Amino acid sequence: MLLSLRIGLGSAAAIFLADFLHLESAAAAGTITLLTLLTTRVQTIRLIINRFLTFAGTIALCLVILPLWESQLFSFAVLLVFIVAMCELCHVQNTLSVNALIAMHLAITHGFTGPMIVNEFCLLCIGVVIAYIMNMFQDYKGMERDLEAKVQQTEEAFTRLLLEVVRYIEERPENTEIWEEMGRLESDLFDFVNDARHYQENRLHTREGVYVQYFQMREQQLSVVHALHYQLRHIRTMPDQSVIIGEFIRELAVAVPSRSLPEDQKRMLEEIFRHMSRQPLPASREEFESRAILYHVLYDLESYIKYKQDFISELPPEYLHRFGIVDRIRT
Repeated sequence: MLLSLRIGLGSAAAIFLADFLHLESAAAAGTITLLTLLTTRVQTIRLIINRFLTFAGTIALCLVILPLWESQLFSFAVLLVFIVAMCELCHVQNTLSVNALIAMHLAITHGFTGPMIVNEFCLLCIGVVIAYIMNMFQDYKGMERDLEAKVQQTEEAFTRLLLEVVRYIEERPENTEIWEEMGRLESDLFDFVNDARHYQENRLHTREGVYVQYFQMREQQLSVVHALHYQLRHIRTMPDQSVIIGEFIRELAVAVPSRSLPEDQKRMLEEIFRHMSRQPLPASREEFESRAILYHVLYDLESYIKYKQDFISELPPEYLHRFGIVDRIRT
């Protein structure tokens, strides 16, 4: 609704200002505002720069091509071919609509005088400037609250997922919804990353990318959980060592919302590795294969912990408190 309101008010303001300045085709200023006012400030700034750069190219093409034929329709058709080619070659296809609009004005009037070109330039300036001003009005607090809610939703989903893995280790149920749960979480994280990028590009501050980094970290951890559960399903009979691994995964589930460096989990994992190395050799081939899979699971859990440690360690110091990170034992 806020985007719709900005587009409506911005387009109306652009038309009013162009008409107040007695510019020809004043309605075009409103169209330019509408086409320029994208969803993020970064995208709008990039588009404004590209608009001015391609405007010069469009004027040059008009001056060269339009005088070659008497027919307005034929000359405009040829001109569009070259404008489209210019935008495609420069990878600025999103400027095509406004360039075509400017070319249409010049083709219809065949007005290649200085005042006509200045008129088109003024329409472009009014449209993009008002678009930029309107894009400054953003509901940043609302965006941040929404992202915080999605962080909590993600952590709750991870807790359930890890506990489901523990249940599989302990009970080996035939039917489980863990794959569906991972699929839903993967889809949600994809959307959350896009929402975080949207917020970051509206704030114009690189440090706001912490939400992007957070959800990307969770995507990496989800791939680890997916891999370790896939390996666990290949174990025919859970060996005795699986009990301690299940308890460790339960500990990870409890620690999902924690914002401190996972030093305790790292020490616990190291102790489990030492415990596994002190165990008697397998008595059968099946036990050997099962324990080998458990070792792979432990290395996956090591990667799971490392992703979180890297995320917290790479955060800028000034952002630790705001994101709820405990600033301790930074390495």
